[in-house]
This record gives sequence, structure tokens and C-alpha cells, in this order.
Amino acid sequence: MHIIATTPQSGLKNYTNFNEFLAESGFPFIPRNRRSLEVLLQENQADGVVVWYNDGPVLYNGKDKFFFHPSMAKNRLSAYRKHGTEDPFANACQIEDGDSVLDCTLGLGADAIVVSYFTPRGIVVGLESSPTIAPVVKWGMRLYDSQMSWLNEAIKRIEVVNSEHYEYLSRLADSSFDIVYFDPMFRHALLKSQPISPLRSLANSLPLDLRAIEQACRVARKRVVIKERADGTELQRLGCSTIIGGKNRKIAFGVIRVGE
Repeated sequence: MHIIATTPQSGLKNYTNFNEFLAESGFPFIPRNRRSLEVLLQENQADGVVVWYNDGPVLYNGKDKFFFHPSMAKNRLSAYRKHGTEDPFANACQIEDGDSVLDCTLGLGADAIVVSYFTPRGIVVGLESSPTIAPVVKWGMRLYDSQMSWLNEAIKRIEVVNSEHYEYLSRLADSSFDIVYFDPMFRHALLKSQPISPLRSLANSLPLDLRAIEQACRVARKRVVIKERADGTELQRLGCSTIIGGKNRKIAFGVIRVGE
């Protein structure tokens, strides 16, 4: 994809973060010069344009816009903090403070935020294979600021890495992380899953390869966790020994225990 970057019509007062973003992403900078985003896309034959705002980058592709936001992570964690509501994903991971977690399919990072909250002394690394999504999410996380300090802290503990998960896993030593997690894009969309809709045209929608699961089992000290539709068949294909949720939920989590 050909992605360009520009500034708002009003310009920027400080270019420091923007220049660093450009260097990391490799997106060519196109001066705005009062032109509309539609004109910038047409003149540069671009698939998308990233507009840099003080609170984070926003990607426009002519139809949708994509930017980092905590998605359902904020609601899930707020429910836990206020009412003690259990989080099925956190239960599947059996997360403990100090655990290291590798999220192999970061996307918007909702699940990575949840595990980061539960392991404040641990390490959370999120892999995103899309060279378009990764820098937008990385800098959106870095610049995100809300009135909830616990949420800000959980988000900023996440290290975002632009890498395909099989290649990254194959370079790691045995037992490098406590938990390895996969959330592959659902091949049939959930109707109510609106927050990830703009993500679908950008993300890798290929099914998980068994080779990646083998590498994940080698890298994980405790368990490998995989998210899938409750009515799907992927968890059985990938060799999950335990399936959590599913009966009354639209999502299920498959678990492969490797440390027992």
C-alpha cells in the first residue's frame, strides 16, 4: 500500500514527534498547502493518508478513518474495577503479575491492554504485521492520555513491534515469554464488532499456520491462548486442549498448556 503523511489544515506547532513518526514509518511527507485529503490522495495516487494530530495519528483512506483508541479494553477493565466482573480473556491466560506476554496479532491492542493492566510488573509485547497499522497504533498508544491513570499506564507499558508473528517467534529462544496469544481476524465478521471494521481492509486475514503454533508452544513457558468465534472450528484444528467460553458467548478462547 502507498501511504502518505501530512498535517492538519491548521499546521503543527511542534514537529518533533511527527518527524520521529515519519522516520519510523517511512511514510513520505506531503505538505498540506490547504488541499483536501481527497485531493492529496488523488494527486499522489495514494491508498491512504495519515494526518498527524497532537493526540495521535489518524489514517484516512477515502471511506474510513483508523486511529488508536482503547476500544472495549476500557469498558472491560472498568467493569472489573467497579464490579469485579471477570474477564474471559484474562481467565484464559491465567495472568499473574510479573508475567511476560507476547500478543502476536495486536490490531488495536484491546487484549494487550487488558493483560498489561493485570501484569504491571511484567512485559507485554504486541506484534503487528501491517506496516500501516503498526506505527499508527504505536504512536496512538504513546500519545494517548485520559483522566484514568490506570488505563494510561497499562497502555504505555505495551511495546509495539512491526513484525510478522512467525518470523518473530522463530528468532526467539525457548521459553522467552510466559504467555503467547493469537487473535486472528475472524473470517466472518461479527455484526456488532464495529470498532475493528476499519481494521479489516488493512489487517492480515490469513488463518493461523500450524507452524506458528508450534513455534508459540516452544516460546511459551506456561500457555498459548487463541481467540476464535464460538461457532468456529479453528481451535480444534490448532490443537487446543481446553476451550473456555463459547456456550453463551460469541467468542471462545482455546488454551494449549505447555508448562505442565
